[in-house]
Amino acid sequence: MTDLIDRYLAAIARELPEKQRADITAELRDELMSRVEAQEDRQGRPLSESEFEALLLDFGNPLVVAGRYRRTQHLIGPGMYPFWWAALRVVLLVVAALYIALTFLVIAGGEGVAEAVERATPSLVDTLVFAFGGVTLTCAVIERFGGGRALARWKPSALPPAKGRSRRRFDIMVEIAMGVVAILWWTGAIHFQRFVPNLWFQLELAPIWITWWWPILAYLTYELAMNLSALFQPGRIVLNRGLMLVRNLAGAGILTGVVQAGSFVEVASATIPPSALMQVQANFDQGFRVGITIAILVFVTMAAVEAWQLRGALRLGAGPTPA
Repeated sequence: MTDLIDRYLAAIARELPEKQRADITAELRDELMSRVEAQEDRQGRPLSESEFEALLLDFGNPLVVAGRYRRTQHLIGPGMYPFWWAALRVVLLVVAALYIALTFLVIAGGEGVAEAVERATPSLVDTLVFAFGGVTLTCAVIERFGGGRALARWKPSALPPAKGRSRRRFDIMVEIAMGVVAILWWTGAIHFQRFVPNLWFQLELAPIWITWWWPILAYLTYELAMNLSALFQPGRIVLNRGLMLVRNLAGAGILTGVVQAGSFVEVASATIPPSALMQVQANFDQGFRVGITIAILVFVTMAAVEAWQLRGALRLGAGPTPA
């Protein structure tokens, strides 16, 4: 039985801090021997081997017993858990938005882009496992070194509005991902296949889009920054509504300048007769003109709505007090 106690205590000792190992082991040995003596006194005889094993089983698994003497009893404690869960949801939204954008990129980009994306992108399962592990490890490190107190600081004025329709995080993340793809495409970092592939004519953007290249890039960059602000500062109601108002006015202004052009795409074909090709060109330009006009009206309507809501927010003093 002495050998069994030694093996049991040695298993516990291996999981203990080295500086405390001897003292804790001696304390546990005394407690075990006291239990053995008390049980033997009650029974009036020495314990059998099975009874001794039952006593050790009741005392606890060596890992569990050793764990009682560690300062950290959990990987993520109850104080950090809400932040872990909130961070995990955001990361999962980012992953979902990213893979939705990549799916769109593959569909629009054709076989070449699909192969490049497949080579450069890990599988969804690998990404989810990595995201879960990364968030968990980060929160564990933050809690281990006392960073949880900094996370717990908050301002009531930074909370999102209680009433009214607010943008969902998932929608914002999808817009961010699509905005990144749009910027990469507009700057030439990625290339999509022809707008009408494998047919008897090809489409290219007309020179008007070159003229408005920088304003459109500025618009896409601004929209990305606006969505990032909405994601990370949902309580800045006045700021976010103001940014959306400017976005809508800028979009309407850019498209108003573009719609003044007579041509929006250039149609080329080696098989269509010139007269028929001119009609195809005219049809495309008319379609683009109608679509751009509708987009301008949508931007103006959205700007009016944002202006009205911004007026209400300013009246209620919804903006956060500057620090």
